[in-house]
Amino acid sequence: MLTAKENETKELFEKNFQLLSPWLKEMVMIISDEEMWDRIEVIYTKEGHPVCRYREADKSFGIISRQPVREAEIWCDSALDLNSSSVILFGSGFGYPIFEIFKRKMSHTLVIVFERDIFLFKAMLYYFDFEPLLATKKLIFMVGGIKDFEKNFNLVLFSINFYTCMYPSVLFTPAARRQFKAPYLDIYEYVFSQLSLIAFLIGNDHLDNLIGFCNLIGNAGEVLRNPYISCLKDRYRGVPAFIVANGPSLDKNIGQLEKIKGKGLVIAVESAIVPLIKNNVSPDVLTVIERSKATYQYHFESREFPADMALLCLAMVDRHVLPAFKGKKIPIFRTGEAMNRWISRYIGDGSSIEAGANVSHLALGIAAYLGADPIVFVGQDYAYGAEGVTHSKDAAYYEEVGKSAREFIQTQPVVYVEGNDGTMIPSNQVWTDFKGGLELQIALNADRHFINATEGGARIKGTDCMSLKQAIEQYCVRPLPAKVSDLIGESEAEIQLAERRQRLEDFIGYLENFVETFRGYVRETIRGKLDCKTMVRLSEAPDRELYREVLNETFKKNLRSFELFTSDDLCRHFTQQEFFVYYYLTNRLGRLDRPEKITETFKTQYNLYSLLNAVCQSLSVHLEDALFEMQDELAHFDKPEERA
Repeated sequence: MLTAKENETKELFEKNFQLLSPWLKEMVMIISDEEMWDRIEVIYTKEGHPVCRYREADKSFGIISRQPVREAEIWCDSALDLNSSSVILFGSGFGYPIFEIFKRKMSHTLVIVFERDIFLFKAMLYYFDFEPLLATKKLIFMVGGIKDFEKNFNLVLFSINFYTCMYPSVLFTPAARRQFKAPYLDIYEYVFSQLSLIAFLIGNDHLDNLIGFCNLIGNAGEVLRNPYISCLKDRYRGVPAFIVANGPSLDKNIGQLEKIKGKGLVIAVESAIVPLIKNNVSPDVLTVIERSKATYQYHFESREFPADMALLCLAMVDRHVLPAFKGKKIPIFRTGEAMNRWISRYIGDGSSIEAGANVSHLALGIAAYLGADPIVFVGQDYAYGAEGVTHSKDAAYYEEVGKSAREFIQTQPVVYVEGNDGTMIPSNQVWTDFKGGLELQIALNADRHFINATEGGARIKGTDCMSLKQAIEQYCVRPLPAKVSDLIGESEAEIQLAERRQRLEDFIGYLENFVETFRGYVRETIRGKLDCKTMVRLSEAPDRELYREVLNETFKKNLRSFELFTSDDLCRHFTQQEFFVYYYLTNRLGRLDRPEKITETFKTQYNLYSLLNAVCQSLSVHLEDALFEMQDELAHFDKPEERA
């Protein structure tokens, strides 16, 4: 650990500053040195160690003791698991805990430091040389409140760094526990909500990913022939939006929804559309997220919709949905998902929506994107109704077509959650997880007012409870600026089909390149399997010490190879489940300090290459099929009804 002497602080700050990422540089420059030193006091101990006192309002307290190195050592002795593959540290402790962790951790262990106070972070840059730590690429700083680091934390989650977080040490510095406990607990809750959400979004299996991929390819023509969601960006700023879900409580107040007409946006989630249509309620927007064919069968097949209702759905919904809907529509790309990002790069305009994990999350993302405020939830129960009722009585789930969905819900064990009336009410884990995801999105849109007008069901954190009648009377007081379907129609008239057709031609060229790329990935997996098989044999040999260098180099080469599979958005999307499991298994092994651990590591790498081989071969075939499908789409682009 290198610290600055009193006459060296400015030079050290400049050195550290240049090593920071652009967003951190911006954060640091937001505050002046004068503001910082008003809060921060640094003195040197007799051993020459800088220690910090923090001034806030009328109180002052130490961030670290007068024996900072010893305190960090004692703390690390009790807190750090040396076998952890990642460390999530809340609070910087004025640097000493960070340097102590780096003295002890494994070389590949990733350290993510959340420092909520920008003044404290900036002061550290004057006194500690972070270059040796940052040079390892294993130190990541997240500074400020959630809003400050949210975007950059998501970049970490969607990179290979996320996989190394499968076996973390979660640590709070002494100052974080003593002086800043409440704000760090908020950050802690956010971090692990995000980790849980990302784990959820990783998906079910290869088949599930293929369904999404085939749907995106099948809907490419619809994406290019219709407007992008950017045409609606902030067009309803300050307009109330009512997100109508299909919970049991919808039956209580479905008759009031017509009073919103023309004075607020009514956004129906996919399963609510059947009850709404049966009760003569015409929403402004229908939104759909599910990729399975059941969505089409439940809610679109042989059904008619109001002419002025718009469909805003994910571009990866079942390929029968968009052609079946005859009104104005926009296929949407999902923010943050690698496969959506991949195809949007070629046929989109960069716009996307935070879709979360279920359709209510997507509806919230749409409402926020359109600028709506307040956002009101109706029928958003996330709980069973009286006598175990799960949905509105008019829902498709109670028709024969919805039998499988009913049976799935019946298999879920009951859990209890706090209701809007303060009592504990029955729910299930799936709904509870979805509720948690909605609450996270609410927290990330803190500039909006959220109202729960469900009049029953589970309490939703971040919302104010209000009756639907009161919400309508209070907020539906001005006419809508325009119908959503009309705005889409205006944007539709401006589409240059020749330009869109050219984008499709270019996309076909990219697909041809991707076919070759994945054939190369297949060859890489075969090479990796052979190398791992050899390394297992060498690691078990009596004279294995002779092969230590080749074992080490092959291990590192395989890690570099794995980065090849995660550097491309499309490949990462299809292989992320495999890497998720691989890093979990290897992280559990901890330090490779015994021969049997080395053997087990290469066996695990062999198994990973085997899985990657199967996935890449499968995707190679589907990419070739996609190429033919896009060529057919191009041939009939101007007259899609003629497409075979």
